[in-house]
Amino acid sequence: MTEKLDNQLETKEITQTRHKREAINFRDSSIDKITKTSTDFKGRKFKAYKFNVPKGSSLKGLQLRFYKNTQIKNFVLSIWFNNKNDYYIVGSYPQIRCKDVEKICLDLASTHQDDRGLWIKNPNQTRADEKRLVDKPDTTIAKGYTINEVIEAYCGAALPGEQTERGFSKDRKEGYRRAKSCRNWFRYMAGYNHRNTLVKFYDDDQGFGEPKFVPNLHLRVAKPVDMRDLFRKYPPGRGVLKDRVYYNRRKKQNYTISASQNYSIYDSDIGKSLISELTPGDIEAWIRDKSSWEIKIDYIKCFVSLWIFARKRGWLGTNPGECPFDNGQVYVKKETRKSDPYKDIAMETPAEFELFWKCSEELADKFPMKAELHQFMVLTAIRKSEALRMKKEYIDFDKGKIIIPKTISKTRYRDEELPITPELEILLRNILDYENDPQFQDFYKMRDFPWLFATRRWKSERYFNKEFRHSQEAHLGGDERYIPALRNYMRLQSGDPTLMYAPKILRKSYTTLSQQIHGGRSEITKEMTRHASVDTLNKHYNKPNIETKREYAGKVAEIFNFVRRRSA
Repeated sequence: MTEKLDNQLETKEITQTRHKREAINFRDSSIDKITKTSTDFKGRKFKAYKFNVPKGSSLKGLQLRFYKNTQIKNFVLSIWFNNKNDYYIVGSYPQIRCKDVEKICLDLASTHQDDRGLWIKNPNQTRADEKRLVDKPDTTIAKGYTINEVIEAYCGAALPGEQTERGFSKDRKEGYRRAKSCRNWFRYMAGYNHRNTLVKFYDDDQGFGEPKFVPNLHLRVAKPVDMRDLFRKYPPGRGVLKDRVYYNRRKKQNYTISASQNYSIYDSDIGKSLISELTPGDIEAWIRDKSSWEIKIDYIKCFVSLWIFARKRGWLGTNPGECPFDNGQVYVKKETRKSDPYKDIAMETPAEFELFWKCSEELADKFPMKAELHQFMVLTAIRKSEALRMKKEYIDFDKGKIIIPKTISKTRYRDEELPITPELEILLRNILDYENDPQFQDFYKMRDFPWLFATRRWKSERYFNKEFRHSQEAHLGGDERYIPALRNYMRLQSGDPTLMYAPKILRKSYTTLSQQIHGGRSEITKEMTRHASVDTLNKHYNKPNIETKREYAGKVAEIFNFVRRRSA
């Protein structure tokens, strides 16, 4: 009988409950020898084989499972992760072979194990994430368009593989630029060139600028079909304006008309560089030789517009950041600017207004429509650009008002109304009476002639041209010759050779007069003059002269009646 408290060690071997895996060499030939007939499964679904591999290699824990029913041979890697044993199926033989398995295990060891060979990531989770997650493509890379290509697209030309849009879009607002801005932007981007003679810009019914293509008969260039055809006719560097030399036969002498020292972005070397690589330093070096400070600032604005346009189209990638040359980030040395002599001048006294009106009436025969244009501006405080686009249909005598649609208004906020005063009604009747004036060839009285201020540049062959009649070419173009004539005549009638006059005085004069009559109530003046804000009104338009200021100061100084002169 064996004692329970026996102090001798047990010599009987421990019975093994787990079967031993058969070891095979890690070679394709050894795996090929494994068949169903030569394999004893011992009632199990599969039989596992281990490989004779070094303990410190990346193949540690690799085994082969041979399934009884399907006869599939899977490479399985035994891993120890988070204190638990797990299995990772590497692949099936012969779809992958030993060399392939060795590469896979080596890659797993470098990405999922630490320096000591311990598992720090579960490859099963990585495989699940690969099915669940998709690697986001690198969209931060720019498309590689040059500045010239962006200029073409910004002007409305088609680019291969890109959707064509209407040209000259605004930077940070919805909509498009007016015709005047389109002309300026096109001159800086692609002007100072003969291509500028093939396109003109007019405002459409929505108040947005649209191009109109015309031929250049002098150079024998046909009218372009569209913007793409325009840039095809004049590629970069072709048609650049140069100094013009001509010979005067009478004086037998050569004369030279110098071309502008400015040139377009499209015709310069900077236009052939990538828009995504443009830096403030590049722009600083490029604008250094331009003619004036104002021109340099406008060039910078054009570069900003091109960059913002490219960003909207997604051509700068998904993470371009803020515009690198906006908000004063491009250094421009300030130069002495010409002061505006009309900045702080306004008519205030009844004598000044009467002189203006009298001179305008006497010049109306020589300058029809132009004299009435200035009279209309002083009675309504309307801007000249808005007045030139006024139509007859906007006038409603029955309700006593003038409609100013938002399509012609500078603010474009909403449709606005102006009251028709008795004085304004007299002026409007005078303007409409031009329908009986023979110098307008009866076209002004046509029912479908829309414009309030008509042009006198009317050719007989255009009389029945409805398209021309409705176009903006049929309204008054400008008043450049009338302004100096009116100024000189006012100086002659007043006897003051220093009298200052310009159309911008009229809106300031109305604002100042309204402030005086309404006791400085800017909210009333704002509604009458349609300013965007009271601050703008007070900063730029309320311009009383020294006599008015003295009157204002005198009323305030009445409070200080205790001030006395000291005795000598």
